[in-house]
Amino acid sequence: MKISFNTYKLYTIPMGAKKREIVPEYGRYDKELASMLAPFAENKKAKVPSLYLMKGVNPNNNNVFDTFTKIDDVTRKINFVRSQQAWNDCLMEEIEEFNVARSEYETNKTEQNYDHMEEEMGDIFYTAASIAKDSGVDPLEAFKATNRKFYNRINIMERMCASRETRTPDTLEKCEDYQRRALWNAAKRKLYDAQAIHYQA
Repeated sequence: MKISFNTYKLYTIPMGAKKREIVPEYGRYDKELASMLAPFAENKKAKVPSLYLMKGVNPNNNNVFDTFTKIDDVTRKINFVRSQQAWNDCLMEEIEEFNVARSEYETNKTEQNYDHMEEEMGDIFYTAASIAKDSGVDPLEAFKATNRKFYNRINIMERMCASRETRTPDTLEKCEDYQRRALWNAAKRKLYDAQAIHYQA
């Protein structure tokens, strides 16, 4: 069934929640979903069944990984995505859609285009977290590990500059792009060597 853009806007919960007033009570979402479904029911008097799959889930919870886990459990329960290849395809598709949305926003910086770009970036995060979970990896711990990795690499780069271990300026800010890339690769090598020693111990 083809849905007009105006109908889509009317019966879709806005993604840019930070810019809109949304009441966090759970019951509110059941009512909103019921009103969304009503126009598409074959029988206009048909009663929308009680919604239970998302019961107790608050999409505005600041603990995004907790909310993600609950929603992702539901998507698996209904076999929303069934294979690793399907998740990979979803990620590539979401990246392409984000690039389109970003291009649109750069051309015309409206609130609508920003919300669209933000929504597509959220889809990338969600899909990547789902791939992690599907692989047995805790997405929160994976993100923490990456934060530690970037923290350590940049610290090593700074130390290399300050100690004049390499022929670079004494701060990263003064380095040319090619020098920063060389320092980045050198920092990676130092961390890989340290990890090798750790795992051999």
